Amino acid sequence: MKKDYSKSAEKLIEAMGGKENIKKVFHCITRLRFYVKDKNKINETDIKNLPEISGVNWYQDQFQVIAGNHVNDMYEELIKKGIPNDDEQTSELNKQKKGIGSAIIDSITGCMTPMIPALTAAGMIKVVLTLLTTFSLVNNQSSTYKVIEFIGDAAFYFMPFLIAANAAKVFHVNQSLSLIIAGVFQHPNFTAMMASGNPIDFFSIPVTPMTYCYSVIPVILMVWIMSYIEKFVDKITPRIVKLILHPTLVIIISAPIAIIAIGPLGGIIGDGLAIAIDFLSAKLGFVIVGILAATFPFIVMTGMHHALTPIGLNAIATGGSDALIFVSQVCSNVAQGGASLAVAVKSKNENMKQLASASGISALMGITEPALYGVTLKLKRPVVAAALAAGIGGIVGGILQVSLYIAQNSLLAIPAFIGAKGMTNLLYGIIMIIVSFVGSFVLTFVLGFKDEEDEVIDTNNKVNEVKPLVEKIQIFAPIKGIIKDITEVPDDTFAQKILGDGVAIIPEEGKVYAPADGTVENIMDSKHGIMFRTNQGVELLIHIGLETVNLKGKYFTAHVENGAKVKTGELLVEFDLNSIKNDGYNTITPVVVTNTDDYIRTVPMFKSSESVQTGDCILTIV
Repeated sequence: MKKDYSKSAEKLIEAMGGKENIKKVFHCITRLRFYVKDKNKINETDIKNLPEISGVNWYQDQFQVIAGNHVNDMYEELIKKGIPNDDEQTSELNKQKKGIGSAIIDSITGCMTPMIPALTAAGMIKVVLTLLTTFSLVNNQSSTYKVIEFIGDAAFYFMPFLIAANAAKVFHVNQSLSLIIAGVFQHPNFTAMMASGNPIDFFSIPVTPMTYCYSVIPVILMVWIMSYIEKFVDKITPRIVKLILHPTLVIIISAPIAIIAIGPLGGIIGDGLAIAIDFLSAKLGFVIVGILAATFPFIVMTGMHHALTPIGLNAIATGGSDALIFVSQVCSNVAQGGASLAVAVKSKNENMKQLASASGISALMGITEPALYGVTLKLKRPVVAAALAAGIGGIVGGILQVSLYIAQNSLLAIPAFIGAKGMTNLLYGIIMIIVSFVGSFVLTFVLGFKDEEDEVIDTNNKVNEVKPLVEKIQIFAPIKGIIKDITEVPDDTFAQKILGDGVAIIPEEGKVYAPADGTVENIMDSKHGIMFRTNQGVELLIHIGLETVNLKGKYFTAHVENGAKVKTGELLVEFDLNSIKNDGYNTITPVVVTNTDDYIRTVPMFKSSESVQTGDCILTIV
């Protein structure tokens, strides 16, 4: 019976700040990727506690929720509940300002990720064909061979159409018009003209001979440019003839630009990437595979790994195989699996053993985020072990000149080693995988890791701490006033401890001081909220009043900037207490430990309704 993801999706939406806080969600193979209106409404702790979720990660303004094998089911449930999604245009999202690097990566991700299943299927069909001919089950001159061959080759040959369809969504271009441009690149007549060797021109403008079958970059570039052409044409066409004139002008303008300028430019870029890889391989030799394999987990953390996919695909499409990008990914992913499974064997924590076991298997299948964020990176040393082992495996693969004939990044890559180099390449590929896995497994044991201790429950259901208290962290009152229990705050977000545990203070003066030595992570634009991290790692939210965000900074004055290092008792923010009250706002100020789950206990040191002075210890965290 299929698992019901409905309740988990509801909890996720709630933890994201509610449906109204989500601008858009889309997903890749392991992550739900959200754009939200207010980052401060996201409760990362509650999200991490969902059984389907392995971890979270911020990349630029995108909030990534690592759901691993549950990603498709969770996404479907979110869509059923009306969350704006990848197939909808969100004008508010389009207004977001992004850096050039972030925009490029997001665009490549949107264009390339959806086509990976098709390319994987096509590649595996080619592997089957190779096995059939290797064992003389099919003659390579037979019609059966030729039928299987063009079935396996279809996704690669018509790659521009797949990319055009995805790029249309990314750049918000009419999909039919995008597909027409892909068709222009691959029309039989145009292809024949390119192959003839005769000079070609368009109204006396020379057309550079190029082949666009199997190409990646030209179509992405052209659809991006079409997004601007469509807007331009939309402005100049009269409404009465827009239905006919608009698409006609878009194609008339776009097609010549495609074959005269953008197609050749994209081809040059693709050739340049190939030359760059060849240059690095010539200069660094087999070492480059090891370097990329070792650094790949950290590239994944930035989201930059999607920028490498077109390079690997271009190598397979044009040269028949890849000896760097996907080869290094195989080493890295298998090493993550080895490290996670080593943690599963060695850990004494039952929850960690279960998580590491599932994550390890997932990583071996090419889905590494649960292992990376939930296990190896969390425990620190295992991620080092995995990186070292992946590097060694990559060097072995580089020395043996291992090649992949389809885009694969897991144990499923084993059949993908079968190709033009024969069974020797298969053997070398298996050796590379064994080195990466065993090396990571052994190094994780050798380097060790600090295990997470379980709580032991006696027969009376009382919790006994496994180890004695080793550290006591004190949080001092940032405001003079009257202490209130956090559950007394007339706001469920705080009262139900959705953001974390803590206390609240009814202020008697309008000054907020540093509650410990630490860093001011973020003072909100409205200055009513302060995110603070102590030097011991406690993350605090000081929220001055309720709904005071609506004041938009009125009555508030910040005395420090984001990123400021401060000492206990240093003035952070002043506010006009009486004016805020006169405007009808409740001034109760929650002081919340937002990473409560990282600690055993958060203990209030004052009873409700007691008075506190700034500098009094209000919380002890152990």
